[in-house]
Amino acid sequence: MTSSDRTAMTLNDLEAALEAYGADRTRWPAPLRHALSTIISTNPEAERMLREAEAFDRLLDAAPTLSADAVARLAGRIDEAAMRQPRLVGAEGMPKAPLSSGPQRRPIRRFDHAMAAMALAASLVFGILVGQSPVVDPAAQLLIGSSGDDGSGPQIASVDDADGLLEEDLL
Repeated sequence: MTSSDRTAMTLNDLEAALEAYGADRTRWPAPLRHALSTIISTNPEAERMLREAEAFDRLLDAAPTLSADAVARLAGRIDEAAMRQPRLVGAEGMPKAPLSSGPQRRPIRRFDHAMAAMALAASLVFGILVGQSPVVDPAAQLLIGSSGDDGSGPQIASVDDADGLLEEDLL
């Protein structure tokens, strides 16, 4: 690693420190302040970054502050909004009813997901059994509109021994 790479890495560290702690170096952790003091005193780019951070800190210090009453009102509004927000799952993972007396939504339960999965599995099994049935082949031919005699329509692969296939699958 060249010295310019170390300087670039240190400039990145300086930028991170300025973003985290601001330009007042007394707020920086002592090891970080010591590690960055050399680059601040020797690198013009680091000095520029520190000056910009100091100007930004002065701008923030000059910004108007909210009164204690305004902060309390804001905190109250946040608390009220949080109380109106439905909580669907508690800390223990159990369903929990919403806290407000407003419109109630039913909490999502694991049972609902299990029922949906069982319904999908049942429809799959039903579809397979119906597809294996010899009654379905003529009905499918009627729906497609092909008698299979002239070969002009779409071809459907059919097996005469459908019961044999079902028996083989069950083995």
